[in-house]
Amino acid sequence: MLIQFSVKNYKIFADEVKISMVASKDDTLRENNVFDSGFGHHLLKSAVIYGANASGKTKLIKAMGFMRNLVENSGTYQSNGKINVENFRLNTQNEKEPSLFEVIFIEKNEMYRYGFEVTKEKIISEWLFVRQNNDKPKETELFYRNEQNFEYNKAKFKVKNLIDDDKVKHNTLLLSRADVDNEKTAKKVFHWITDKWRTISGLNSNNYLGFTASKLEDQVFKNQIISFLKDADLGIQDLKPKLMDLEDLPKQLQELILKESEGKGTKIYADVTTFRKKYNGLKEPIGLVEFSMEDDESSGTGKYFALSAPILDSLLNGHIFVVDELDAALHPNLVCKIVELFNSPKTNPKNAQLIFNTHNTNLLSPDAQLFRRDQIWFTEKNHYGGATLYSLADFKTDTVRKEDNYEKNYISGRYGAIPFLGDFSKILNS
Repeated sequence: MLIQFSVKNYKIFADEVKISMVASKDDTLRENNVFDSGFGHHLLKSAVIYGANASGKTKLIKAMGFMRNLVENSGTYQSNGKINVENFRLNTQNEKEPSLFEVIFIEKNEMYRYGFEVTKEKIISEWLFVRQNNDKPKETELFYRNEQNFEYNKAKFKVKNLIDDDKVKHNTLLLSRADVDNEKTAKKVFHWITDKWRTISGLNSNNYLGFTASKLEDQVFKNQIISFLKDADLGIQDLKPKLMDLEDLPKQLQELILKESEGKGTKIYADVTTFRKKYNGLKEPIGLVEFSMEDDESSGTGKYFALSAPILDSLLNGHIFVVDELDAALHPNLVCKIVELFNSPKTNPKNAQLIFNTHNTNLLSPDAQLFRRDQIWFTEKNHYGGATLYSLADFKTDTVRKEDNYEKNYISGRYGAIPFLGDFSKILNS
């Protein structure tokens, strides 16, 4: 369960911003959209982010992806490796400071707060705290790092050998290195961040198409994917993954693929075959016709198929699913149905969470009835090039009421986070 994510001095975010999945205490809002965290508050099942172009919507999701990827990979960094972080570049003060990332989450009835500050050269600081349950509201420090100086709880975080033997490099996260060393708590935190917190781009479905194709090898999961596509009225009756023939590739590329997949049993998928009904002159079905997902199906169908496994996998396992541009190439009604899957206690019994950004204001309309005020977030860029992040719940209740037309008010500029447009008619005369 994700509680909060914070980032500071990264790309467009000069100052610290936080997105919180903690529900407001207004019990008149939609109860289906929240669940009990077990720590004295309710959490949101979904959140949507709006804002003008270049206001920080995508950068916020990239920040989540950066944190996840650094945790996953830094344990194997070479001592001279650079950290691929980009601080805010429009202020001289920020250029001198590290970038900050922190996540608070619940895993197996324990609340963790993990974060770090980094530059391109090294880890400046790193910390991990745990809170056991609602009866013990005080956090316990598991470790705190100040560059290469480490303080750690010897009873609860067993990294003495790593520290004493100087095995944690200046550009390596202690959490990642401790996971490699099979430290019990580190493995739990590492597993949540790298396996249960998925961030993807809705603009490039190729990055997760292979994952979805691989799920077709599991007949039960395949049936769920087909049902997911049928419910979207796409007309697809069956699916079959098509493996890549490495012999058709240049020898150098063959060697690279084999090297990357050595010992992992990795399969490379070239395409997915779709099957659609064929009819005779009397409109009677007489069989199925094969099509190529890549060559014959629309980009929207390909995108929806590619998303199917990550969505279903998140719902089945209670994961956090973060998508940049979820609605790209998808009909607005399909996006509504995806959100409803996460908000519904029937289709989301394990309390998976969906976070995405969009320009689709139809999702805010009174007819959609998808979101509470605290589920709607906005990014806005200030005059100095830095982005801010705020929720509709941050407005006073006499300014924003639950019965308001959020779509109309947002487009009219009442909530901010829209572009200030110039006079386009003068462009050709300038």
